[in-house]
Amino acid sequence: MPTSHASSSLLGSFTITPCAIFLGTLLLCGCRQKEEVTTYTVATHESIQTPEYLAQLEARRPKPARMLAAIVPHGQELWFFKLQGEPIAVSDRAPEFRELVKSVEFAPSGKIGWKLPVGWTETPGNDMRYATLVLPGSPKLEVSVTTLPGSEKLAQDLLANINRWRGQLDLPFIEEEDLPTRTETIEVGGLSITYLNIVGKAKPGPGMAGMPPMMGHGGAPPTPPEAAPVKEAPSKDDGAGSPGIAFIKPDEWIQVRAKTFTLYAFEAVNGKQKASITVSRAGGSKTANVNRWRGQLGLEPLSDADIEKSLVAFPVGSRKGGLVQLQNETQAMLGLMIEDGDQTVFVKLTGDPETAAKERVRFETFARSLKF
Repeated sequence: MPTSHASSSLLGSFTITPCAIFLGTLLLCGCRQKEEVTTYTVATHESIQTPEYLAQLEARRPKPARMLAAIVPHGQELWFFKLQGEPIAVSDRAPEFRELVKSVEFAPSGKIGWKLPVGWTETPGNDMRYATLVLPGSPKLEVSVTTLPGSEKLAQDLLANINRWRGQLDLPFIEEEDLPTRTETIEVGGLSITYLNIVGKAKPGPGMAGMPPMMGHGGAPPTPPEAAPVKEAPSKDDGAGSPGIAFIKPDEWIQVRAKTFTLYAFEAVNGKQKASITVSRAGGSKTANVNRWRGQLGLEPLSDADIEKSLVAFPVGSRKGGLVQLQNETQAMLGLMIEDGDQTVFVKLTGDPETAAKERVRFETFARSLKF
C-alpha cells in the first residue's frame, strides 16, 4: 500500500531535537500576557506631618533667650526680680529693668516697694509670685517678683539661685569665686543688689518664666551635706553617666566639706600654703568652662580654636578627657574635663604655683583612679 508506506517513511524521518524544544518554549512564552511592573509612591515621615504638628515641634525647640535678674537680700528674706525673653527684645528693656531694680525700697514694716517705669503695669501675685509686672508693647514681656527665706550664708544662696537660672538657659554652673566676675553689684539705698545678665537657650514650658528660683524646697537653699565617705572600691563603668563616682584618694590629701554644686572636696597642705581639689559634674561647652576658669584667675577669654590647642588629651578609663593648665602671678590651676554621658565631670586643683606643681602627679593619679 503506497500511501501507508509513505506515511511511515515521513514519520520515521522526523526527529525531535533539543533545539526544537527550546524554540517551542520560546513560542509558548511569547504567547503569554506580559507582566506589568507596578510602581508605588510611599509618603515619607516628613511629608505626612501636618502643619499643626510641625508648629508644635518648632515650639518645643530650645530658642535663644536673654535673662535679666536681680536678687535683693533684706533681713531674712531674698527678693527675686526676673525678666526673660528673646535676646534683642530683653536687651532693649534693660535700662527700664535696671531703673526698676534701683527703685526698690523697704518700709520700716518690712513691706517692699518699687517705682514702675513709664507704661508698665502691675498685676496681683499668686501662689508662685508676689507680683507680676507687665511691660508695654510687643513682644509681650513681664517681670516676675518672688521671695524666699534666706540663710546665714548669702554667697551660697546667691550661687544656688544663679546656677538654677543658668541651668534654665542651658549654661554651665559657676562657682563662688566666679560671682564677682559673672554678676554685678548695685549699691543703692542701703541695699546690696546682685544683678545678672545672661544669654543662652531656653526650652519653652508652662510656668517657667515665673517659677521661683528654688521652687520645691519651700525655703532657703539647703545647706550642702557633709562630704560623702571616700569610696575605694571601683563601681561598674557602664558608660551611662551614673551619679556615683568611686576613686582612690591620695593619703596626703584631706577630705573636707563640699560646697554647693560640688561632689567632693579635698585639701593638700604644703607648709603654710594649701591647694584645693574639687570634683563636680555639670553641663556646658569646653570653651565656656575653660573661660570660666580663666576668669577666676583674671585671664582673658580665648576662642574655641585656642582652647582646643591648650587642652592635653587625658583619657580616664574608656572616657575622653582634656586637661588644661592655667597660671597667673600668684595662682595656678589644673582643670580636667571628662565626658560623662550628656554632662561633664570636672576635676580641678587650685593653689599657689609651687603647691600646684608639687601636687600634679598626685592629681593625675587621683584623676585616673576615677570610676563612674
